Amino acid sequence: MNLEEVRVKIDVIDRELLRLLNERADLVNIVGQIKHAAGLEIYAPEREEKLLRKLVALNLEQNGKLPEKSIRAIYREIMSAALALERQLKIAYLGPAGSWAHQVAVSKFGHGVAYTARVNTHGVFSCVASLEADYGVLPIEQPAEGVVHHTLDQFVDSPLQICAQIVIAAGEGSAHSRYIVLGRRASPATGDDNTMLMLEAPDQVGALLHVLQSFVNQGVNVRHIQNRDMVQATGGAARFFLEVSGHHEDTSLIAALEELRGQGTTVKVLGSYPASAWVETVG
Repeated sequence: MNLEEVRVKIDVIDRELLRLLNERADLVNIVGQIKHAAGLEIYAPEREEKLLRKLVALNLEQNGKLPEKSIRAIYREIMSAALALERQLKIAYLGPAGSWAHQVAVSKFGHGVAYTARVNTHGVFSCVASLEADYGVLPIEQPAEGVVHHTLDQFVDSPLQICAQIVIAAGEGSAHSRYIVLGRRASPATGDDNTMLMLEAPDQVGALLHVLQSFVNQGVNVRHIQNRDMVQATGGAARFFLEVSGHHEDTSLIAALEELRGQGTTVKVLGSYPASAWVETVG
């Protein structure tokens, strides 16, 4: 084929793509009506990640030339437009506009939703809790400062949940940072999930060992652990933040948490979310 013939074929494909995208949008609109009637969340991170994994696998089966990052980027914008059709979502992020949190939020939710900046972590939590925003995006671990305690500390008195996690690199080859998506409801299980926990145990020799042993007893993998210095008002408790493999509704994790509570450890589930093996690149 010559150049003009190739361009004609591309035009035909583009016309068909638009027809299919609009057909998909009609179905999405029906999904939105069903969700609204049932009181369900518009954004479903567990469904999003399952769909992206399936599409990436299908692309490999078809020997597609598009890399995984392109498949994810294309469908993220398609899903972002779909979210806007169901209802205009608003995402709060740690500002200002153009900040890393803003870029990460766009990489997760696309350009079809609305964004609002907040000057501090408390502002993002308040924005989501007061229904001013549907979700929030905050850093939870960064190469320069490690675990971001001012994010984790907000969970002490908050009913909000972590419903998704975003692992990013600021350019190819950069150290990874982790961000969370803050929501008002827990994310359902996908079969490949992680859970964030906050534990407070008596501040004594072997406290951490006893905590870890409960997870070992139930065969639960502890992926990350961070201790937090406590003020005297806590009455001599040691606080730990842990990320473990599995969903908080898994029987093995339920058993481990019951064992911990039986030892006098206070346990709070901060959220379960799809495990992320994919690293977003921003900047």
